[in-house]
Amino acid sequence: MKSDEEITLHNIRFSFDLCDTHYELDILQNRMLEFYLRADPRFLRAFSLNYTNDFIQFIKDKVRLKEPIHLSVMGSVRGGKSMAMITLCIIHQACRGKKFSIDFVCANSYEFIEKLKSFPENKLNGSIFLIDEEKQAVYNIGSVAKKMKIEDVQNIIAINNISTIMINPVSWANKNAMYGLRAFGRCFKTKTTRLMLYNLQEKGKGGELPMGNIYLPIFTQILSKEDSEKLEKDYLKKKNEWVMQEQKGEGDVLAEIRRKSAETFMRDKQYLNLKKKNERLTYVSQKMGSEWTKGEILDIYNITKLLEQGINLE
Repeated sequence: MKSDEEITLHNIRFSFDLCDTHYELDILQNRMLEFYLRADPRFLRAFSLNYTNDFIQFIKDKVRLKEPIHLSVMGSVRGGKSMAMITLCIIHQACRGKKFSIDFVCANSYEFIEKLKSFPENKLNGSIFLIDEEKQAVYNIGSVAKKMKIEDVQNIIAINNISTIMINPVSWANKNAMYGLRAFGRCFKTKTTRLMLYNLQEKGKGGELPMGNIYLPIFTQILSKEDSEKLEKDYLKKKNEWVMQEQKGEGDVLAEIRRKSAETFMRDKQYLNLKKKNERLTYVSQKMGSEWTKGEILDIYNITKLLEQGINLE
């Protein structure tokens, strides 16, 4: 008898007929697709190939070999990217006999990194994270990556065999990803999404290489009614919370980083024992590293002063 935290590939329903599909795009996206088909022989060839089975086998192989996968995903807003990527997360974890949960869906890199640092090792090992509608990519973002001590994060990922899928509507969020998936339409009849698979490892040899189309059902189509309803409810609740934060102007990742950093210093006894402003600024600067500007250091110091006064900034 399996526990509520266990699932296998045998529990996943993954079957539909491509002959029944009709993938819809808005008029401009469709014109762009037509242009790619006319202008790029590689894309035309790839568009006729179905790589779905190969890609699912790729995921199975990586799990078997205990190697992480890193994917970047892009496509138009509300193009079915997130729902299809949760499907991949479910399949990835099912290969390990585990259920995918909403705990591994993140709004941005900061939430992802916080979870890497707070989750116990047994929860992280062999896991996969979906960074949804990514605004600040974890990799290759320059000073932001340095501020987040990305080297430490990469070590955590490597040691614990952690996989990532990052979504951004207009670009590859993770430039170091193995493969990219670009959404090109949804079929409302079969509830599937069509995505072009790109080999991003070829970017230094003539550009990103289109390989073939992948056809994925949204996650509510592959799970039991009970499991799909729970995961969908949890996902929509989390998504709505992100939207509300953005509307209230609370979605600034860098501002949140500074606030969290200030809260950390307010728990640091050495910092609290310093009484002079210059001493505290020097201490913050040394702790945060040379990547932080003087203005950012001063901002963190000012936030600690507000916190000392009991002001709630959340």
